[in-house]
This record gives sequence, structure tokens and C-alpha cells, in this order.
Amino acid sequence: MYIPLGGSRGNTWNKIRNTFIVFIVSGFWHGANWTFIAWGTLHAIYFLPLLLLQRNRKNIEIVAFGRIVPTIKECMFMIITFALTVFAWIFFRAENIEHAFSYITGLFSQSFFSIPTFVNFTETAMSPSILFATLVIFIIIEWIGREQQYAFEKIGNTWKRGFRYLLYYLLILAIFLFAGKEQEFIYFQF
Repeated sequence: MYIPLGGSRGNTWNKIRNTFIVFIVSGFWHGANWTFIAWGTLHAIYFLPLLLLQRNRKNIEIVAFGRIVPTIKECMFMIITFALTVFAWIFFRAENIEHAFSYITGLFSQSFFSIPTFVNFTETAMSPSILFATLVIFIIIEWIGREQQYAFEKIGNTWKRGFRYLLYYLLILAIFLFAGKEQEFIYFQF
């Protein structure tokens, strides 16, 4: 849809218009609710500085390609991108605009500066330390495999079959342990 509108050709106003149309329509595609329109609009706003500074094609490479660790600047960009995306998803998951804003208000209240408490771990029989350790392991696996199509593509290729299968069984076990209560896949509601 972006190309028939003119894509990145034309003056700056046309580029901005095309970007907003594409993101707002993609939000509308998810549902006829103002929350999806807000979600699409936020993504258009996020993209706008890159478009105006003509840097939208500059950030398409793999982060820290060929290096073990990213630079501080790359780390900051990853954190900012993650935070902005998660913030936009508040609108995507909210029942309505008022619900989204009440959630945001609660998010940036006094509780923002307090240490979180884990109250629902009795349901999963998992301690926060096991959950945190598992999360760290998966982040490391994703980081190591970031240059492949799939993160696990590189991990375990040279391992003996028994160790590789043990890894696969541990993954399946982790899926069952952390599954929690059954939730409907988000796109089933559309």
C-alpha cells in the first residue's frame, strides 16, 4: 500500500502523509477500535524522525554484526526501541482508550519507583529467581543466534546428539513450566 501512495517519492509532506496512512490503516486492520488506531499512530510517530532525518534505511543491519557485544549506543537504541514498542502495545491490548490511559497513569505512578512483588508465582510453582535465570538464558541464546535465521540454528550443531536432544527436552519442559493459564492467541479475536 505504501508504494501505490507514492512511497518515499515526492516532497516531505507526501512522505509523512504516506507513512501515517500506512500505519493508521495497519492499526485499523487489527480492529475497529480507537486503541488500534492509536497503536498505528504511535508507530507512525516513532518512524517520523527516521524519515525526516533520512535515516530510515540506515538501521536495517544486524546489531553488533561480527562482534560479541554491542556498543553502548547500540544498547541504548535497543532499550529505547523495546520501551517504545511495549508502550505502544498498551494501546493494542487495552479494551478502550480510557483503559489504556488508566493503565499508563498507573504505570507512571508512585509504584514505578518501588520494587515489584511477585504474587502470582503460587500458580506456576516458579520462584522469581528461576524465572529470571530462564529469561537470561533465552536472551543469551537469542543474542548468540542473532546472525542466523533462527536463534537455535547455530547452537548445538556441533554437539553430540545426546546433548542436543537434552537441550530440546529442556526447552519443551520450560514451555510447559512457564505456560501458566491458557490464553487465547491475540489474533484469534479478529
